[in-house]
Amino acid sequence: MMARIIDGIAELTLPDSGILMDGRTVSNYHLLPDAVLLAEGWKPLTEIRPEFDAATQSMALDTVVDTGDTITATYKAVERPEEIGFQGEM
Repeated sequence: MMARIIDGIAELTLPDSGILMDGRTVSNYHLLPDAVLLAEGWKPLTEIRPEFDAATQSMALDTVVDTGDTITATYKAVERPEEIGFQGEM
């Protein structure tokens, strides 16, 4: 998996199509060789995900850090809001 940070915005998934730095449009961008992706500013992505209770919690992105050679995305477990059911007569 690869990621990059541009102007403070993290891109954690490769697009299906994109524009290379030289202006060429590429379909199947996500299938480009790693050497091309590295040249385009993408870096290997490390994801840190804690254990969580899927019945009551979900994952939320907490931090994204560019460590130089890689990008590390850290997630946290957050409680899901209670479902609000219909109450009353129809």
